[in-house]
Amino acid sequence: MDDNIKVDIEGNLYFQEQKLTHDKIIEFFKKLDLEKIDDKTYQLKWQNNNQTQRINIIPEDTIFVIKDIVKENNEIKLIINDETMEKLDPLTIEFNGNIPYTTIKRGRIKARFNRHAAFKLGEVILGS
Repeated sequence: MDDNIKVDIEGNLYFQEQKLTHDKIIEFFKKLDLEKIDDKTYQLKWQNNNQTQRINIIPEDTIFVIKDIVKENNEIKLIINDETMEKLDPLTIEFNGNIPYTTIKRGRIKARFNRHAAFKLGEVILGS
């Protein structure tokens, strides 16, 4: 049995081939300490009974996916698949082919824009 958390291309979480959807699990995931192990593996760490617990996360592309964009008070805010919101730093946008990426979580982690957010990024930047 595979004891890693997998992240699909849309940012959905899976454990033992079951999609993780429960709000409490997603909330727990948001609060964990995330460490990059290599280009394709991250590790979540948390304390349980004074012992450090760990689980690997293996993304199909990126762990985090930008799901939507909103413009508030002349700031562009990113809505991320972990249901958090962050201000976009336009200087961190890069493209791989026609897919935009940016860095989030204090510039530590790369995130991919999903199709909806990529189109919205274009609209917001071009002022449509």
